[in-house]
Amino acid sequence: MTGIVNDFRFTVHKKIKIMKQLFSFLFLAITAGAFATVHTVSNNPATLAQFNNINTAVTAAANGDTIYIHGSPNAYFAFTQTNKQLTFIGPGFSPDKNLGLAAIVPGCTITGALCANSEYQGITFTSTIAINTAHPDNLRFIRNNFVSLALQLGQSSTTYSGYLFEGNLFDNSSADAATNSTYQNFLFQNNYFYESACCRDGNIGGFFNSVNVLFDHNLWFGPTSGTRNAFTNTCRFLTITNNVFVRRNVSGNNSNSVFNNNITFYPAGSVNPSEPWTLNGNINGGGNADNLDPQMVAQASVNAGTNNAIADYTIAAGPSNNSGSDGKDMGFLFNAAGSLNWTNSRNSRLPRIFSMNVITPTVAAGANVIINVDARISN
Repeated sequence: MTGIVNDFRFTVHKKIKIMKQLFSFLFLAITAGAFATVHTVSNNPATLAQFNNINTAVTAAANGDTIYIHGSPNAYFAFTQTNKQLTFIGPGFSPDKNLGLAAIVPGCTITGALCANSEYQGITFTSTIAINTAHPDNLRFIRNNFVSLALQLGQSSTTYSGYLFEGNLFDNSSADAATNSTYQNFLFQNNYFYESACCRDGNIGGFFNSVNVLFDHNLWFGPTSGTRNAFTNTCRFLTITNNVFVRRNVSGNNSNSVFNNNITFYPAGSVNPSEPWTLNGNINGGGNADNLDPQMVAQASVNAGTNNAIADYTIAAGPSNNSGSDGKDMGFLFNAAGSLNWTNSRNSRLPRIFSMNVITPTVAAGANVIINVDARISN
């Protein structure tokens, strides 16, 4: 569904009141059959919601509930989740809609095994995400924007299992593991890893004891000031497939990892390290290409180190076209069906109101008001 237009007719006494109710009605109608109880949060007085604080909604929620966080011009407070399985849904990091606003959250703390199977979707996080020692397994981070933060998986002597990172924007941010912990069954897929020269030296660190940790169909790049590491703080035993690396040192602090169908590129002025699959005990599983132009539509922007997650990263020709281990392009996935389409990653997977127009702006008491709503999904 790329667009649906419906006319809603209501007999009204106060048009503004009905319009606010309409937003609530559309949201609840869409979600009623998909989740348990839905709790809505907004700190924007112009938006109708049950709570104005995420922590208050978390306190009110029961295991299995969903918390929808409205986009707002105001940043929310950080929240704490303890021993509850919850789903948090924001509108996405750059919602494709009229007057699209992100849900900006400074960070969160996730504690307790009973938080297992929780999901965090479409939220812009701007400070630390801490997953404590009494941690849950099987967390899903989908279509979020991580801005200049550390996602702390770094608790000591712990086993983390079953985490999914899909369609996220890592903007000068990192996922930091602990070298004395074990990480198993992790999937990083269709993520945007950008790092400037100012903040970090690697988006992924500390995955020293890795079992089935897969990096698949991601884009990694940075500015023109030099070649920076993709991995840091001693990573081992990773499986790295179908990625595009531009101006990134992939073997620095990464050893004994398997590479399949990846492409590296070092534009003029950047350092060209040796092929990463030939260093540090790494294994060349085949299909890899070293220092070849991936030829994305936005390749010039990538080569210039421009941080623009909504540029066109599709590939029409060249060495990375249809050259993945799955027969698809290296780098981002743009599947026609399903959730794995980078173009859709700017939005959450929740249906959204793209635009809303009142067809009859002047209505007598007791008469009908006609409202034209364009609703869309980005699955």
